Amino acid sequence: MLFVPGNLVDSLVDPGELVEWIRRAYLSESAVPQRTAMSIGDAWIGSMPGYVAGMGYALKVVGIFPRSEPRVRGLVVLANPETGEFPAVIDGSSLTGWRTAAASALAYGLMGGGRIGEMAVVGTGAQAAYHVLVFRRLYSPRRIVVYGRTPGRAEALAGRLGVEAGEGDGYHDADVVVAATNSREPVLRGSRLAGGSVVLSVGAPRPVRELDDGLLARARCALVDNVEGVLTETDDRAPRLVGLGDALRGAPCEWGDVKLYKSVGYALLDVAAGWYIYSRAVKALS
Repeated sequence: MLFVPGNLVDSLVDPGELVEWIRRAYLSESAVPQRTAMSIGDAWIGSMPGYVAGMGYALKVVGIFPRSEPRVRGLVVLANPETGEFPAVIDGSSLTGWRTAAASALAYGLMGGGRIGEMAVVGTGAQAAYHVLVFRRLYSPRRIVVYGRTPGRAEALAGRLGVEAGEGDGYHDADVVVAATNSREPVLRGSRLAGGSVVLSVGAPRPVRELDDGLLARARCALVDNVEGVLTETDDRAPRLVGLGDALRGAPCEWGDVKLYKSVGYALLDVAAGWYIYSRAVKALS
């Protein structure tokens, strides 16, 4: 059994290739049972199984640990249902970062997205960092600005990634806003966003709340990683929801003057990312 640590995962992933694996997973036969989760104190821990035909099975055990750094930790176990082999265990923290950002990039493409003028990232954790890495590679934003609530964290992340750090809530003025926080109060307000803004919200699950009711009303519709998860796990949801798989098959999302994508996590993404990373690791180590 191969173990793929986080630093190797980071060196193997090509964001464009991962987006295509995720696209293919959504369009393939799949089985994604309901995940199980529990809260222990202020930590959230879940197990997420899934299967995609042509790829295989994966089980992710992941936790959100507010007092840890990084806050999200986990492992992904791959299984071949034909041979009974367990070919790999993969660091789940880095895998989760890449697959979440790649799914956001897929959603942005379905929104008709092209090159970005200004992209704002609200949050200073791993999800924020991976969204910068993926969108910089795929959409070449003219300007990327990171915002954080804790003094110094935005500056530290921005310095590490070679982007700008912002202050206050100036992120409302950006063309594309990524919300990757653990805030229990909305950080994005519909009254502040310009018409035509794109919002990618990946903070989850409850009690996280990133979007106010005004924003949700302006969006009218949201692309989501999976409809059932968004309905049951977050209050950041527009009146109408369209899953990425349905959108890829032509289902329309009739937005208002703001376009919205919401992610709460989906095991199909872990299957696609796990088997993609494993395929890359085998080639790199052979």
